[in-house]
Amino acid sequence: MLPLSRAAWAAAVFIALLPTWWLWEEWSAPEPLYTQGVGMESYEDYGYIYGMVRLYSSSNPTPVLSPLVGDLGAVAEVAYWYALPAVLVLAGFLGCLRQSDPEAAGRRIAWGLVAVAAAGPVTAPDFSLTVLSPEWFVAMADCWGRDQVCYLLAALLVLAASLGMPRRPGQAAEGTGLRAAALLADYVIFCAALGLVMPLLPESRDFGGLLSHGEPGTLPVGQDLALLALLFLYVWIPRGTTVGKRLLGLRVEGAGPGKAALRALLFPVAVLWPEYGVLWLAADALWSFADRDGRMLHDRLLGTSVTAR
Repeated sequence: MLPLSRAAWAAAVFIALLPTWWLWEEWSAPEPLYTQGVGMESYEDYGYIYGMVRLYSSSNPTPVLSPLVGDLGAVAEVAYWYALPAVLVLAGFLGCLRQSDPEAAGRRIAWGLVAVAAAGPVTAPDFSLTVLSPEWFVAMADCWGRDQVCYLLAALLVLAASLGMPRRPGQAAEGTGLRAAALLADYVIFCAALGLVMPLLPESRDFGGLLSHGEPGTLPVGQDLALLALLFLYVWIPRGTTVGKRLLGLRVEGAGPGKAALRALLFPVAVLWPEYGVLWLAADALWSFADRDGRMLHDRLLGTSVTAR
């Protein structure tokens, strides 16, 4: 590998790490004192913001889309705080060294960084706005800043660095993009199903997202159990080959009844495990960028794989 390519990878890691550094720096800074009556606004007048992600407080939710944006915000918050974009670049570097097509691996990493860059602004507007409304787009555009510039620049460096890496013989890595699209399709289908089931349960509340309700006690016990049971059955009954995977032409191979049950526990465990459940999902996905065959961590551990028909 050329020295210039190594330098580009190192620069991409450093630049992707900057937004987390800035976030930690702001968090560790002493809190300013706000006093009333001397031309200063009170501290209570300021909203709490984690990075670029606001707490969910929807008064005008958009069915399916508001839960999706809320959960995307939970993922973006963890990604920013724990420097996952920089880890993504490192995983991509390892993947380019091991996988047969480094350029394709570089493109997957670049698209991942673009998605992280967009996640902050997409989830930053006030959730009282109707998702995809003109006002929502204006608010989202106002939230683009230095973090997004860093992630997009890191994506360009990754693309440039992967171009000079030699190809290797071997099977092409599994399609990360198709799996991401299948996951999104499954999410929309599942949220639509929950919208029909939740109102039938006692003490029903608005559904604000799977991950955003990961904190124990944020939903009544009946809704917690129903949510987890439905999520488990949705994945387990078809042995992992969910509706979203079928729509995208994907299938799960090597998953017998026992392995299918273990795979189906992945997301319910993440829902039950506040914050760190999202970290587990992130680690599971990041593994696929470094894995020789592009498998996710749970597939590698269980000996299963997701393939195109």
